[in-house]
Amino acid sequence: MNPLVTGRSRHTHTSRGIRTALAVFAAAGIACASVAVGAAAAAPRTTRSSASPIVVWVDSTRVPMIKAYEKANPTVKIDLVIYNGNANGSGYLQSKIALDNRVGAGWPDIVFSEENNDASSLANAQFHYPAALSKGLVSKSVLNGFAKGTIAGCTIDGTVYCLRNDLAQNVLWYNSALMKKFGYKVPTTWQQYQALGQTVAKQHPGYIIGSANDTWTEEIYLWGSACPMNYVTGPLTVDINLASSKCTRMASLLDSLVKAKSVNDTESVFSSSFDTTYAVTKASPLGHVLMMPGPSWYGADLLVASNIIPKGDIGAADPLAWAGSPAVTGEVGGGLWFMSSHSKNKAAVASMLVWLSTSAGSQGISVGYPAFVADQTSWIAGQQASGDYATQLGPVFATAATEVWPDWGPVPYSTEAVWADTVTPALVGGGTITSQLANYGTQLTDFAQSDGYTVVTKP
Repeated sequence: MNPLVTGRSRHTHTSRGIRTALAVFAAAGIACASVAVGAAAAAPRTTRSSASPIVVWVDSTRVPMIKAYEKANPTVKIDLVIYNGNANGSGYLQSKIALDNRVGAGWPDIVFSEENNDASSLANAQFHYPAALSKGLVSKSVLNGFAKGTIAGCTIDGTVYCLRNDLAQNVLWYNSALMKKFGYKVPTTWQQYQALGQTVAKQHPGYIIGSANDTWTEEIYLWGSACPMNYVTGPLTVDINLASSKCTRMASLLDSLVKAKSVNDTESVFSSSFDTTYAVTKASPLGHVLMMPGPSWYGADLLVASNIIPKGDIGAADPLAWAGSPAVTGEVGGGLWFMSSHSKNKAAVASMLVWLSTSAGSQGISVGYPAFVADQTSWIAGQQASGDYATQLGPVFATAATEVWPDWGPVPYSTEAVWADTVTPALVGGGTITSQLANYGTQLTDFAQSDGYTVVTKP
């Protein structure tokens, strides 16, 4: 897979109109790139400059990591720019690179993106931005140190173009104190989850077991149901089939729980109204969130930061399975580090890129579960030492990381932006997810075809 530039999560609650316009621009390659960037040029904030610095663009959440690098490498000059992280398919980064390409200057040396599909976008001929890291810039031993499968989204035609920052595998978060108070057991299947939601609606109205209002809802629920909606089957072939039973079963499940009011569908989990309705207060010291499927970073960035579940009562359980089938899960974000192919001092820039994505000094303060395996144990230890959690995160996160369904491929368009403009408005207006699946699939197909993909439909 937040409020713009607050550092609270992987994604930014940008204006839907701006996000959509930029997402369409990025996908279609509209020629007025310079106009889009020019209008937004005042948004990023430069903290310092120098005659020959390494220019780094990150979201606010990654700023402490840059500060840590500066402290460890005081002789290196850094020009730090804070931007929205290209969150929710905003297209801001693509607009920036398009303008730089047009004028032949200005490319940042290092960029952090919250969008895991940006490798397929930025490396194509339209942008041609990232450096080929696996061709002498980053050693094979470093590349082999990342968790299995995490570099796949950075790899195009056998060449690695980015490094993964953290994993964002979905797990089942729950309120251990409320579960105990109400006498409920943590579900292990989606069917049990649905049944519990119906029970909660009847026995404890006002409490919820999930949220379906955010732009990354499909990455939590549809991905967790193995829904074939961006299954890349070839270099420019993608399987999109929202009519599959693996999509409709989850849509039906969510619709039933939204109707019962045990799944929220009107407020983003990062909105102040969500906090007002569901977070911990003096009057409700345990809050009103019983469970919430979501990414590994929900723990620190949402549940702790917004006091959604009391500290010490936050539990994490393995991803849910459909009865009779192995568990699969999705992921929301994770983030990628890119190095510019235009950098003048490639060795120094590559060294910084590797430090940010692999060193304990950087990953130890990352908000997410490190993609670099050697950093995971110490990161988990730091999380547990906080006292925020009622369960051990390590085994759950490790299991979930191996269960991310691999058939959601990185594509240059944003499934999140399309969801935000088709499904979310319908929900807010009282409609259902089921009623919008066909429209969602049509919109995804249009975006895929505009990017040169052949769309196939398989069961």
